[in-house]
Amino acid sequence: MNVELVIPVKLPTDGVVNVYNPARTDEVVGTIPRMSVADVDAVVRAAHDAQRAWAALTPARRFEMIEGVVTALDIAGMDQLLTREHGKVLVDSTRELKYLDYPVKFLEEHLTWLTEGEDLGDSGMHRTRIYRDPFGVVGILAPWNVPIGMSVITIAPALLAGNSVVAHVPVTAPLTVMKLFGRLAAALPDGVLSLISSPDTKVAQALVEHPLVRHVHFTGSPAIGALVAQEAAATNTTITLELGGNDPAIVLDDALDDASIYQRLVTAAFPFGGQACIALKRLYVPAARVGEVVEGLGAVLRSTVVGDGMRPEVTMGPLHTAAIRARVARLVEESRAAGFRVDEYGTLVDDPERGHFLLPTVVSGVTNAAAVVREEQFGPTLPVIGYDSLGEAVAMANDSEFGLGSSVWSSDVDQAVALARRIEAGMTWINTHGGPGIDGRAPWGGVKQSSVGRGGANRAGLEGFTEGHVITLPGSAR
Repeated sequence: MNVELVIPVKLPTDGVVNVYNPARTDEVVGTIPRMSVADVDAVVRAAHDAQRAWAALTPARRFEMIEGVVTALDIAGMDQLLTREHGKVLVDSTRELKYLDYPVKFLEEHLTWLTEGEDLGDSGMHRTRIYRDPFGVVGILAPWNVPIGMSVITIAPALLAGNSVVAHVPVTAPLTVMKLFGRLAAALPDGVLSLISSPDTKVAQALVEHPLVRHVHFTGSPAIGALVAQEAAATNTTITLELGGNDPAIVLDDALDDASIYQRLVTAAFPFGGQACIALKRLYVPAARVGEVVEGLGAVLRSTVVGDGMRPEVTMGPLHTAAIRARVARLVEESRAAGFRVDEYGTLVDDPERGHFLLPTVVSGVTNAAAVVREEQFGPTLPVIGYDSLGEAVAMANDSEFGLGSSVWSSDVDQAVALARRIEAGMTWINTHGGPGIDGRAPWGGVKQSSVGRGGANRAGLEGFTEGHVITLPGSAR
C-alpha cells in the first residue's frame, strides 16, 4: 500500500519509507514518500498563504466543515490497517477509530466564546473584552501510541481556532492517519491542513524552527520535548508540550474489599501493552497486602494471550518497536537481578523472533528507588510498592519528575478526594484510572516534567491554539 503525504505542493520524489508490522517485522504494511528537509519550507509557506482566508470564516462555519467531514468518514478497514502498522489488538484499533468524531463534539459549545470573546464588563474606567486570535501556522508533532485519538484532539481545535496546520505524523505508524486526515484536508481549502512524516529528525526540526510557524504542539518524551523547546526558542515560537508520565495509583485498604478492583487495575495498567502516557505505572498498596494484590492481579493477567493483534484470540499485541521492547525487557531483567520478585503471566502464541512481543509482568518487593519504579516503563510491566501510612504513600507518589495522571482508590470518596488534592499531578481520578476516567471537557496535561501548557478538544485546547487580544474602550465613568 502506497500512501501519499498530504501536502498542497508537488515535491520531488526521492524514494519511499517502509512501514513495518510490529508483529511480523519482515512484513512491509505500506510506504510513504521520502521527503527532505528542503521540502518543509514549501509546505509551510503554502499553509501560511492559506491561513488568512481560513481565519476569515466564522468559527461556526469552520466547525461545520470540520465536524461534517469527521462524522462522515468511512472507517471500514481502517482498524485492520492501524493494527498492522501499530501492533495494538484489533478491538483497540476499532475503539480508537470510533472515538474519532467524539472529541470534536466538545468543541461546539465554545463557538460563541470563540466568536464573541470574554466580556470583562464595565469597571467605570474601562469596558474590556478579550478575543482569541489564531497564531497563523501551527506545527503539530503527533505521537505513535494513539495516532488517531491524539491527532484529532490537537488538529481539530487548532483548525477550529483559525490556524492552518502542518502535522508531522509518526513515521512508524503514518498510514491510517494519512488516509483518514487526508480526507479532512481534501475537504478544507487547499493548504489549511498538511500531513508530513519522515524518519529524518531534521524534517521535524525544520518544521519547529520555521519562522512562519508560530506555535508548536509536541507529544512525546521529555528528552525530545526539551529539544523542541530549544529549537522553538530561536524564533520565540510558543510551545505546548505533553511529555508523558509515570502515573501512580494509591489504593486504600478498604478498596481491596471489592474483588473487581483487580480487573480495573489491570485495565488501567496495560492498555496497548502499557504503551500509554496515562497508563497506571506505579501501584501503591498497604504493605501488609502486597502479596494479596499481586495474586489478585495475577489471577486476571494469567488469561492474557500475547501475539499478532489481528488474531481474534489475542488480547495483547506486540510492543511498537524493537527499541521499546528492549527498554522494557531491561527494566524487568534489572529487577530480577536486584532480587525483586518478578511474576510473568499469559501465553505467547506467535514467533518471538518475528515480533516485538513481551509477556506482562508484575514486580513486587520493590523499593521506590528502583529503575522500574522511577522510569516510565511504557510497556507491560507494573511495580507494586507497599506503604505503611497514607503520608508515606503520598510522598512516594510525589517522588517523581513526572506529574501527568494519578488515581486514588477507596470506598470513602471524601477521603479519596482529600488525598487526591495532595498528589502532584495534572489529573487525578477516583476509583478509576486513565482512559475510562477521562472527561473530554477537562484540560489535558500535567505538572513538572509531564507538560508545558494544557490541551484537549475543549476550551483549554482552543486557548492553547490562540492568543489573547484585549480590546478596551472608555468606561461609563469617563
